[in-house]
Amino acid sequence: MRAGTGIGRMDLIYVDESGDIGTVNSPTKEYLLVAMIVPEESWHELDARIAQARQRMKAQLGLDMAAEIHAVEFLGGAKLHQGLETWQRLWVTRWLLRELSRQNGLRFAVIARPKELQSEVFISTWTALKESVDNKIRGRAMLITDVTDRQSVLRAIGRHPAGNRTANATHESSFQAKLIEDPIHMDSRHSRILQMVDLVAYLWRQKLRPNSLFQKKDPRELIRLTTKLTGTAE
Repeated sequence: MRAGTGIGRMDLIYVDESGDIGTVNSPTKEYLLVAMIVPEESWHELDARIAQARQRMKAQLGLDMAAEIHAVEFLGGAKLHQGLETWQRLWVTRWLLRELSRQNGLRFAVIARPKELQSEVFISTWTALKESVDNKIRGRAMLITDVTDRQSVLRAIGRHPAGNRTANATHESSFQAKLIEDPIHMDSRHSRILQMVDLVAYLWRQKLRPNSLFQKKDPRELIRLTTKLTGTAE
């Protein structure tokens, strides 16, 4: 094992995006990625925090435990979504941000890149995220993302598909030397933690380009809490 790779330490890197990469008739002007780095030894505590919060939401608001919190709909313009009014969904969001802020050891990387004609914004944003995360992880790591363009992610992080990989790792980057397995792509419906990353990414989107809801005072407090949690974008 190379020196400095943190023997015995492992991080789980959860990544989600906000916005699309299109440049024609797209509603977004930036492509944004958020990574939440969870120390392996804190994973069960974090999962339990989120589960307990969801249990309280079920008891107090009637929000189904299995309901996906997908931010673009959950914090969208609908007056009623999943049986909750707008103010209740904002309350849920504040609740979840509070749980994340209470969890020791979480680290974040936020990368926002403007979309320009002919630019490969997907590749450039993922490459920047890889470099940022490489400076934050302690040792070995696994990368878990929402379903996205697998081949482009592999290209951006400098990872050859498994069938084309050789045993000679002499020229591996620092990140490659730490990464275990190819990125794991998971539908966020099946991961409460990915749903939290999706929520943070959406709130960062609202910080950059707020919709009518997030131009109001109380919703903007959620943006302040998000920035406090993650730090600034790169």
